[in-house]
Amino acid sequence: MDTSIGELIDRVQSLYSKGVSSDDARLSKRHIYSKLKSSRNKLVTQEAKKRQKINDWNFIVLPCVELIKVPNHDCPCIPTIGCDVYRTKYKLPKTLTDLNRHLINYVMNIDSQKLIDETTREAYLYEAGNKYTSGHLKYILENEYLFVYGKNIPRYIKIKLLAEDPVDAYNYPSACKEECIDCEDCSNILDRPFPIDSDLVDTLIEMAAQELVSVFIQMQEDKTNNTSDSTNEQAK
Repeated sequence: MDTSIGELIDRVQSLYSKGVSSDDARLSKRHIYSKLKSSRNKLVTQEAKKRQKINDWNFIVLPCVELIKVPNHDCPCIPTIGCDVYRTKYKLPKTLTDLNRHLINYVMNIDSQKLIDETTREAYLYEAGNKYTSGHLKYILENEYLFVYGKNIPRYIKIKLLAEDPVDAYNYPSACKEECIDCEDCSNILDRPFPIDSDLVDTLIEMAAQELVSVFIQMQEDKTNNTSDSTNEQAK
């Protein structure tokens, strides 16, 4: 059964409340989610760096990402020269990385008939001059956008990635829902699945709760130290 974002937040809040001695120590859902997110990212990147298989459940698919035509250089005062270049209309959610690559499972056209491979600007210069690879679609990640190079570039693509922030991925503007680009749908975000392996859920909750308790204890110690210093100063 899928574990929702809201369910994980409630479980962390419960553990946290047992670990601190103040009835006023409740945390905001946003703060708990932030800790869940960072703990998940640590667990997943550890797997990636050890070359372990990452469960498909950790990935999120952006199903209808619009591409727009852009100049193939960074000088707006110069006319476009050479081949066409297309770029995602909006910045992508930040993706996790392993030792040497972005953790993107695939980029392809929406009917799954054409795969688009990742490359770099340096590698693309070589590939563009190779008659065997020059016609293949390639993408480059740069400045939080995805740029697509090649011939017969599709207008829409889909991307399966390991998002640093799942909520950002869920809220990414689909070309089918462009009218909602400036609105944030918070009504059901807590009901959305939290992308993590089921066998890592308990570990994730314990990690997040322990870190939050440690932060609370440190804050209490700081307050005590400040109070003690203040009292000593007044006594002089």
